[in-house]
Amino acid sequence: MRLSKLKGLTEEDGQDDQMKKWKFASEKFVQTIHKYRKQHMFWKTIDIPEGEIHSTISVETVPFEQETVNNKFLGDIICKVDFKPKMDPKPVIPLNILQVILADFIDSLLEINPDLMNKPSIYPHDILNMYHFKFSNVSIYPAQGILHLRDFMDTPTFNLKLLSPNGFGSLMFSRSHMLNVYSLTPGDLPTFADDYSSYMDKLVKKAKHVYNALKRGTWKGHTYFLEAHRDLNKSFVVHQDRDNYNKTDKVIHPNFRLSCNFGWEIVDGKKNSPEESPLSEDEQKEFRQYLKNRFEQFGISY
Repeated sequence: MRLSKLKGLTEEDGQDDQMKKWKFASEKFVQTIHKYRKQHMFWKTIDIPEGEIHSTISVETVPFEQETVNNKFLGDIICKVDFKPKMDPKPVIPLNILQVILADFIDSLLEINPDLMNKPSIYPHDILNMYHFKFSNVSIYPAQGILHLRDFMDTPTFNLKLLSPNGFGSLMFSRSHMLNVYSLTPGDLPTFADDYSSYMDKLVKKAKHVYNALKRGTWKGHTYFLEAHRDLNKSFVVHQDRDNYNKTDKVIHPNFRLSCNFGWEIVDGKKNSPEESPLSEDEQKEFRQYLKNRFEQFGISY
């Protein structure tokens, strides 16, 4: 066999060996993420001075093939965030919230598999960069409230700093790079008005009084009872009016609408469900409209 052919075979074998090593690294990396997900089946809780973070990680991969390697993309690592701020004296969204979440995720992966950092020859930087990390959404839950950060940030900033994908290898191997990429400035995030917490507290207290006044009654000869959640607070949701948000000063004022949910009503001692209700279908609709009207008299959606 000619020397040139022998050389060609050697180069091809070398490329095959490299692909096998890269595939091994890719599979082990994804396995590490799955181990993390198994440890934190629903979410990872992170306590910070401003409140409590729940982060949920998912990974979406594509088949490891020469084409996907050439395209430098092997999958997405997606992080969903729920943040419950402390309400006293008012909620605060910390500027380092994204950095804290990602740093905690990276540290958790390294606890599971220290070789990710200690053996770059096994887990090449370029391969880990083919997995793109991004935040999909950040929801804020101030007391009984709920708002989505996307509605209260400038769209270009939200798209760049949360939705924009970043190579995971660069984020993991350089903490300074990670901190820079996910750095938020005071102009990026909204703040809450000083009376936000006190106003919400008064609103929820009023709703509880309304519930206690209306939870029992009679309707056309039927007795009814509204069975609230064990924690009455969870029966009410305060919705922020995003249409009245001033994106210039970025201050969230207590412009609220309140809704309640008590599950199935109890009518004549029976659950008011289609299967068990003592009311006809038309009576059920009429009864629920009656309750809706009663609560709406006090500004509460039923």
